[in-house]
This record gives sequence, C-alpha cells and structure tokens, in this order.
Amino acid sequence: MRKRGVRAVLAGLAAALLALPAAGRQEPVEASGRELVERWFRLLEDLDGSEERRAAFLNVYREDALHIQGPSGAHQRGTTTFWGREKVGMLIDRLQQEWGDHSVRIEVTTAAEVSAALLPETDGPWGGPFVAAEFGLSGTHRETGIRWHVPGAAFFRIAGGQLSRVRIYLGLGEAAEVELQ
Repeated sequence: MRKRGVRAVLAGLAAALLALPAAGRQEPVEASGRELVERWFRLLEDLDGSEERRAAFLNVYREDALHIQGPSGAHQRGTTTFWGREKVGMLIDRLQQEWGDHSVRIEVTTAAEVSAALLPETDGPWGGPFVAAEFGLSGTHRETGIRWHVPGAAFFRIAGGQLSRVRIYLGLGEAAEVELQ
C-alpha cells in the first residue's frame, strides 16, 4: 500500500516537471477542465460584494457564455438563461443582494475509507472539456435571516480555457434550514 502511494506521488511530481515550460520560454498554461471548475467554485465562494472579486469570477466565463438555471425565487418562473458576462454579472449582483454569508462546497464522496471530490470530465464535440460537479450551497436569506442549505449539480462546457456554458440544477425541494449551534 505504501509503495503504491509513493509511486503515485513520484508520478505526480514527474508529470508536473514535464509540464514546466522550457527555460526562457513564457508559454501560457491553460487550466484543465477540472482546474477551471475548481477555480469557478473558489471564486464563487470568495464573492464578497467587491468589484475586484466580481470581475475575477466573471472572467472565467467567455464573453458570449451561457449560464442556465432553474427558478431561484418567487420572482422567477421556469428556466432562465443569462447570455454573456454582463448578464451573468446581473445574476451575481441579484443573488448577493438576496443572500449573505454564503458558502459553496464541491461534495466529497467516501468509499473504503478514501474520500474524493468527484469531477467527472470528458471531451466534448466542440473540442474542449465537459465537467460535472455535485455541490452544496448554503446562505442566509437577508430578508428573513434564515440560513438554508441546498444541494445542487452543475455542468460546465469549456472552450478556449473559459466557460462557454454553465448549467445549474438546485434541489430546492431538498433545501434544509440550517440550525446554528
């Protein structure tokens, strides 16, 4: 068991060294699909109302990206599509006005005493990766002061190192009020 772990670490180090650009060359390193999705979750988690963090979050989207999700409030009926960074920014602004103290976590799966955040990835016919993620979202509704946890799933289409399409499903029927200790 220990030999397998050591081999995995050495293989990871070798892969990282091979990925380094040759001396003197400054080549941009494009993130893998998984890395981009992990960055998206980190940037979503870091949103604090500042313009700097908002811009960082929106910059992972292509200028012409689609962000699609189901209803998220009483004012919304049916699926909504936000086309382009500007519209995604409007969604983020509205959500931050409605919800505070948010946290977002990729779900971790455990089996046989091994845990991992599963982000299945495949190549799409557009020439880029497609990544899926199961996550949990918690936030405090500003109007009521009630904290909620909602499970969700997200599907990411990536082209040219940026998100070209994001589809979010929230399990609103499974939303649970969080009881603070």
